[in-house]
Amino acid sequence: MLMNVKIDVIEDFKYYLISKGLSTRTIKEYVLDILKFNKFIENQNLDLNSLLKLPEDNILKIIQKYISILKLEKEQSNRGINRKLSAIKKFFLFAFKGKLTNSNISNLIEMLKTPKSLPKAINITDLKQFISNVDLITDGNKKLSTFKKNFLKIRNKLIINFLFFTGVRISELVNIKINEIDFENNTIKVLGKGNKERIVIFSKELKNLINEYLDIRKDFVDKNNNYLFISLRKKKITSRMIQILFKKLSKLVLKSFSITPHVLRHTFATVMLNNGADIVTIKELLGHSSLSTTQIYTKVSIEHLKENYKLDNV
Repeated sequence: MLMNVKIDVIEDFKYYLISKGLSTRTIKEYVLDILKFNKFIENQNLDLNSLLKLPEDNILKIIQKYISILKLEKEQSNRGINRKLSAIKKFFLFAFKGKLTNSNISNLIEMLKTPKSLPKAINITDLKQFISNVDLITDGNKKLSTFKKNFLKIRNKLIINFLFFTGVRISELVNIKINEIDFENNTIKVLGKGNKERIVIFSKELKNLINEYLDIRKDFVDKNNNYLFISLRKKKITSRMIQILFKKLSKLVLKSFSITPHVLRHTFATVMLNNGADIVTIKELLGHSSLSTTQIYTKVSIEHLKENYKLDNV
């Protein structure tokens, strides 16, 4: 009976997250984190419902003990622990709003300090080398027909260029639909975090690549499939497929540096800033909800200026 109550609380928490417009991935991670937390408190002869009835100080002590175990025994990083704490904070807020507890301790749960590292970006020379060698992924595959190889080469080249020239997230890229592309105005409507729509701009060069890809795509997939990027199975491409593509190509081309889709997003923002774009414009193009998130790129730009400062020995 106790197990059923626990499941009901977690199910209600899941529906609460859905109502807040969180992404499917975030919801899945939050629910998984709460399940893991519940497994921990079960070892303390508690469950989520009984935990909510405890005094605030007792709850905070249990959370502190959980943090200690994650850090000392599980050897998890502060960043990884903070993700779990975010889920726990969200759960207690849900419990308070749902009147499952009389006090809201979500604001009393303190996040751990994490080092603020500058985003990684790749220089344009390495990026061009990365793109020019994209065919290496398919050339060695003897099982593929010439048509399929050509399709993959054009698609993969477009994916890399698309990520750089638009700055979109990989989760946004895989969900782009053809009917959301405005070829007249060179804009695309994308669905970002929290189901927030925004418009991104693409260059003439990218427009030509999109048209080249669409030309071969129409002979490969049914018209009813409206997703821009598709796999050889003629279904929407997944984020995992793109991550594997980048991993393979990084090993083949730039063995000392691993390029990821997120690196290209950082590169987009850094190049935009170094070329004179204002921070508010970059914020809108990246789909950041807060300007403070975008402002980290000003630090990247300062590093760029220092590297190119040539008056030290004058």
